[in-house]
Amino acid sequence: MPDPRIVIYGPGSTGLAITKMLCDRGVRPVAAIARTGSKTVGKDLGELAGAGRIGVIVSDRADETLAKARADIAVVTISSYLDDTLYGIFEKVVKAKADVVTLAEEMLYPWVTAATLSRKLHELASAHGVTVTGTGHQDGYWVNLVGVLMATGHKVSQVSGALSWNVDDFGKTLAEQQLVGRTKEEFEAWKKSTKRKPTFGAISLYALAATARLTPTGAISTDTQPDLATSRVYCKALGKYVEPGQLLGYTDTDTMKTKEGITLRISSCGKVYVPGESDFNKWVLSGKRADGTNVRLQMLNADLPTAVTTCATLVNRIPDVLEGPPPAWSPSTSCPSSATGLPSPPGRARHDPRSTTGAPSLPTTPGQPHLLSAS
Repeated sequence: MPDPRIVIYGPGSTGLAITKMLCDRGVRPVAAIARTGSKTVGKDLGELAGAGRIGVIVSDRADETLAKARADIAVVTISSYLDDTLYGIFEKVVKAKADVVTLAEEMLYPWVTAATLSRKLHELASAHGVTVTGTGHQDGYWVNLVGVLMATGHKVSQVSGALSWNVDDFGKTLAEQQLVGRTKEEFEAWKKSTKRKPTFGAISLYALAATARLTPTGAISTDTQPDLATSRVYCKALGKYVEPGQLLGYTDTDTMKTKEGITLRISSCGKVYVPGESDFNKWVLSGKRADGTNVRLQMLNADLPTAVTTCATLVNRIPDVLEGPPPAWSPSTSCPSSATGLPSPPGRARHDPRSTTGAPSLPTTPGQPHLLSAS
């Protein structure tokens, strides 16, 4: 495929990391858009990303930039949740007849937690013949690889994941979202708030259930515990120290029950690391062998560079989004670059009649990623 015309919408830490990856492969973005007042406005995107000058100046005039760019796709790295602000950004891109690929965590499976806006966005994308896709680290490590692990079992009863990621790798917004530097009293008040947004883990469990063709029953239960500093720790993302007794972050444990009798659980820790800590993902599948004896299947990725895999997964999804058919969502049932987009909305998901309640199966086997052209 010819090199796509890519717009970077949100040249923050992750947007710039994605820019550097693209430039390393010989694919230069054609435009970049930042919010009004951003320190990146007026600067060369390549220089900001450490890729050298590429002649793309960051602008805060979204409509004008999109019109001139004639983009094939926009990489949107603005925020985590599908709210009115993020919808407005997607709307601008879609009306410019460009596809969207985003790291917004809720966009991995927004049908339950942002039902109204996701339906609205689906209809908008359908009307303009473009695709809107959510991806990132969860796409591979929390959903598709786990789905493949489940497909190797016989009678599955429980799938549990434990993982950790360093907020310093993702910038100020996520550090504030993880309550870094707040007191335990502030954490407890926040925890009781009815305004709390869905956890990243809960969103991923909905995506995993859709991929494995499971039917959630009832609401996901969430238990959240603070991770408190025992010594003074510097937070690079906030540019300040976290004092003893203050939050380094917190851990969410989300549990989903399904009609098929399989329990899905994920425990996600997002915090500022102390020396010696590193990212990891560990998944354990519990079930029965054909002879009725117990079995445990495990998948461990230790010392994992989550920030790198997050951005690389998005880059490797770009050809899928461009080559896949609209509208907004299509089934995500294999690893990046083997399928396009998100699971279909509830009631429209592809169903494999060969699936059983004991062992959900996937219709495809992940292949080798096909990368953007470097020529």
